[in-house]
Formats: sequence, C-alpha cells, structure tokens
Amino acid sequence: MDLLREGQKVTIFFQKNDKMVEMSCEIGKLYDDRMDLVLPQYFMRYVECLQVGARLTAKVFSKIGTVDFNTVVISSPLEDDFTVELDYNAIKLTEGSEIPKIEAIEKLEIKRGDEHITAKTLEISTEYIKFNSNEKFDIGENIDCTLKLPKTYGIIKFRAVVFEIDSVFSDELTAKISTMTENDRQNLLYYMYVYTTNSD
Repeated sequence: MDLLREGQKVTIFFQKNDKMVEMSCEIGKLYDDRMDLVLPQYFMRYVECLQVGARLTAKVFSKIGTVDFNTVVISSPLEDDFTVELDYNAIKLTEGSEIPKIEAIEKLEIKRGDEHITAKTLEISTEYIKFNSNEKFDIGENIDCTLKLPKTYGIIKFRAVVFEIDSVFSDELTAKISTMTENDRQNLLYYMYVYTTNSD
C-alpha cells in the first residue's frame, strides 16, 4: 500500500482488563502482508496483551490522511521483531491535509496566568498534543490545558510543556503532557478509540 512507509508513526489500541491502552510506535519494516513495529520502551508492561494471535486497532499517519485498520499480532514482542498482519480489506482512509485530522471538534483552552487562550487541536495523544495558536509560546514553557471533547465525551485537564515549535509554521506547536489524572487519561483513550473505529 503506497500510503505506508518505513518510519511512519503508528498508534495501536488494545484492551487490558477494563482499560483501553494506547501505544505510540513507528513502522520499522514493511512487507506485502505485514509490518514490523518499533515499540516504545514501556511495552513490556503490556506484553501479555501482545502475544501471537492477539487483535488490535492501528492508526497510521500518512501525508494525505489517517489509515485505520484492524490487525493481528503474528509474532510476540519477546521475539526479535514485533510483527502485525495487515488486513487490507479492513483498511479505511480518513483524508486530511494535517494528520491526524480531528479539526476543531475538540476545544483546547490554555491558561497562562490570568489569560485564557483558545487554540485549535491538530493532533491529540495521551503523551503529547499538537495545536495551532496565534499566541507566542516559548520552548520549555509550562501550560495548563483544558481539552473539551465533543458530545458527552467529557473534559480533559492536564499540564504540558512546550517542546517543539514548527520551523516553517511558527503557529504550530507541540507540548508534552506532564500531568494528567488516570481517569482523564482513560476518558481520552476511549474517545480516541471511538474516533479511530468510526473513521470513514
């Protein structure tokens, strides 16, 4: 599939007991019917959920859209490579110029002293958030955020640290989440999972 490339970011979702787990990976090697994923360092805590034959949902971020599909783990992470089977019949592409495209359906408010800044989300995760803002921020700046999810998915509050400002588009920033309650984290994971599985 032309949309998949080595080095692309992949987010996989699976269930551990009664909780949804999100894991950020990248494509290590790509084959005709499977791909090897480079797992994060903390993957061992979920190793029992990632055995041969386990099913998971994967979201791959391409240049023209988000590729969503269900897949099967065909090798254990205890082996040299963590490989997932590609089910091309289950692939869905959500087109968009900025990936992942969840444009303005979440409302992001940033508190800076007495100032309240409204920003536009570009990419959300339980580890970081990418957003667009006309306000100027500094690398290393701590920000208190309120993410208002659509419908009845709730409100997520967290603290983050600005760690990247786009070299071309200075109004696009990425902040690493430093503090978030476990309840808010699970609510955000559930919302992201629902978005992934309902993508067109």
